[in-house]
Amino acid sequence: MGSREFTVVLRGYDRVEVDKVLTQAEQALDSGSDTARAAARDALAGAAFTVVLRGYDRAEVDRAVAAAQQALGSAGTPISPASVPAPQFTVVLRGYDRIGVDKAIAQAHQALDSGSEFARAAARDALAAADFAVVLRGYDRAQVDAHVHRLRQALTQAG
Repeated sequence: MGSREFTVVLRGYDRVEVDKVLTQAEQALDSGSDTARAAARDALAGAAFTVVLRGYDRAEVDRAVAAAQQALGSAGTPISPASVPAPQFTVVLRGYDRIGVDKAIAQAHQALDSGSEFARAAARDALAAADFAVVLRGYDRAQVDAHVHRLRQALTQAG
């Protein structure tokens, strides 16, 4: 994973939170313990960093988290396609309706966890047909689109 020298920006991820999660991932990789790697994978998957003033650059941290997830996945038990983490989207001036997005994402995650091929297919089709309204103070559209794409891939691969 290398050195963690992130750019500090005006509005970025909380530095203490990022350092804690990435340190846990590095220690898990060094330990060789499957249990430690699984705990680090869970911590990375569930990481929802707080955006603060003078925090780490979000894009740099996101790339480091993805690299750590990949390293942890290849070091032991692979990460299953159903382990698409629940997102925390940035709220922007004009973005997708938060309630509609939250509902669609929750249904897709339920389908992934259900084990039912029918539920996964229905959720995948619902995501493909989803047309989220653009509203004031909604979720960042690019982030939602990328997450929906990952969910659709996971729904296709699961099972």
